Parts: sequence; C-alpha cells; structure tokens
Amino acid sequence: MEHIVNKLRPLAAAAFLLGPVIYLAAEAIAAAAWKSPSYSYADNWISDLGSATAGVFQGRQLDSPLHAIMNTGFIVQGILFGIATVLLSRTLNGRPRTFTAVTGTVTMIGYILVGTFHGSLQAQQNGTLPLHFTGATLAILGGNVLALVLGLHWRKTSPTRLIGLVSIVLGTFGLASVTALFLTFNAGLPSGAIERGSVYTIVIWQLAVAAALLRRAGSPAPHGAPAGASTGT
Repeated sequence: MEHIVNKLRPLAAAAFLLGPVIYLAAEAIAAAAWKSPSYSYADNWISDLGSATAGVFQGRQLDSPLHAIMNTGFIVQGILFGIATVLLSRTLNGRPRTFTAVTGTVTMIGYILVGTFHGSLQAQQNGTLPLHFTGATLAILGGNVLALVLGLHWRKTSPTRLIGLVSIVLGTFGLASVTALFLTFNAGLPSGAIERGSVYTIVIWQLAVAAALLRRAGSPAPHGAPAGASTGT
C-alpha cells in the first residue's frame, strides 16, 4: 500500500498548489478591474468581487466588472480543495481519513455555493443571500477546522510535527478571525482585512501541506510501520 500512498501525495500536492494560485489570481484580477470606487482589500469583503450587480450592500459600494472571474476562482478553488483533501485522506488511517474526506467535501460545497450565489442587494431581494452566507460559513469553518484537527493529529509524530504545528496555528488564527468578524461587524473596523484573516489561513495551509506532501513523496514508511501506514501526510 505504501507505493499507492507515495503516488497520491504528489497528486494531492498539485491540487493543493493549483487551487490557491487560481484563487489568488482571480481575486487580484477582479480587484484590479474596479475603477470607481477602487476596491479596498481592507474594507471590501472578498465576495464583493463576485457580485454580479452594482450598488450598495451592507454599507459597501459594489461594482465588480469581472465578477465572473472571481466566481470561477471560488468554484475552481473549491473543486481542487475537495479533490486534494480526498486524495490526502487516502494517505491517512482511521478517523482522520474519514474526517478529512468529509470535511474537505463540505468545504468544497461551501466554495461552490459562494461562487454560485452572490452577496448583493439583489441576492437579498431574491432570497438567495442565505445560500451565499451558508457557503461562506461552510468554506471558512470547514477549511480552518480541517487544518486545526489535522494539525493536532500530525503533531503527534516526528516526521509531521512541523506541518502539524503550522496547521494548528493557521487553523486557530482563522477561527479566531471569523469569530472577530462576527463580533465586530458594523463596529467600523476594516472588516475586509478581518475576513481575510479567516480565508487566507486556508490558502496558506494548502500551500504548506503541498510543500509537506512533496517533501515526503517517495519517502519510505517509518521503520516498524506496516506498509501503507500513515504518520500524517
């Protein structure tokens, strides 16, 4: 089984790398297209870039000419996250395997909902806004909880202790950020920056896990471990 695990690691790493690259590129391209007013990474929410209609929503001026690019970025990121986590789950054993596959799938669904149903005044009027917020909740909580739980699992063994600690820090910070976002909403703070504290942690975690997977790709099973047994990644 170990040879199968070794083949899955680079595939999972590729999906974990490609998702953030496409997502961040879509965000940068969509943000650059805003002209009046300019898009603010500090004050505008990420999903503002995906709004298909212009106007004021929750006190923020929305006008995203390239909203289709951002929404494509959300959906592609979600699909690749789902693929990567399912592949990653096959390198794990027991409860971590099931948890990773299920939570990764839930996170994928969240991203797809965000890219399909947008946050805007029109969405509020036509009744699809709850679907957007449900998707955002699933994506943000799913990605950060997965990072935290796998981090706690990975830190137990020496080969994966570093990525375990990194995952714990990122997952904890992401969950703290989304909690702060809800607690400080309408408090005049830079909500876009706070939101990014809960989203970029997932992106950074994907890149960190990809690096850990590539580093371990082709490595033999630890001495004394049964073939196919996983110590983490």
